[in-house]
Amino acid sequence: MTATEILRNEHAVILEAVGLLELHAGDVREGATLDGGFARWIVQFIREFADGTHYAKEQGVLFGLLAAHGFSVDLEPLAGLLAEHAASRRLCDAMEAAQGARDGQAFALAAQQFCGLLRRHIRTEEEVVFSAAERLLTPAEDIKAVQAFGRVVHEHDGVVIRQRHLAAIEHWQGAFEAALLVEA
Repeated sequence: MTATEILRNEHAVILEAVGLLELHAGDVREGATLDGGFARWIVQFIREFADGTHYAKEQGVLFGLLAAHGFSVDLEPLAGLLAEHAASRRLCDAMEAAQGARDGQAFALAAQQFCGLLRRHIRTEEEVVFSAAERLLTPAEDIKAVQAFGRVVHEHDGVVIRQRHLAAIEHWQGAFEAALLVEA
């Protein structure tokens, strides 16, 4: 598996969680009660999986390799993507604060902003940055990236984190589907 295939696979997992977040945030905006368990989990997922391991692979590995091919973290598109990583952290902080204050509307607002940001962000990464990486990185650089990704996973205990969060995504999908059936 190539470096960009690994990152695209992680994007698919992140987008599954974003879909659940959008669904719940929409329900809360319409008057449903914020599910505290879900809110705690999604914040943890964002911090551990999206930020902890995924962003670390992009920022700490891929962006550095692209710098050798003329990309600069001080210029677009990488500068914008790094700013969006920071913005997503602030929105995650806002969701956590709203959840702690049991403010469902504030949580939902931050969640909807987060989801919109992340969907645009992922599209830019995949269409611009990953496409460039696939054209520019040599096979040796790609192997180096994949090996470095392995070190990131090891340092963050990413295998356990990924398995735990995949199970949680499945749990919340089932819980939200069951709630829909009860409502129907």
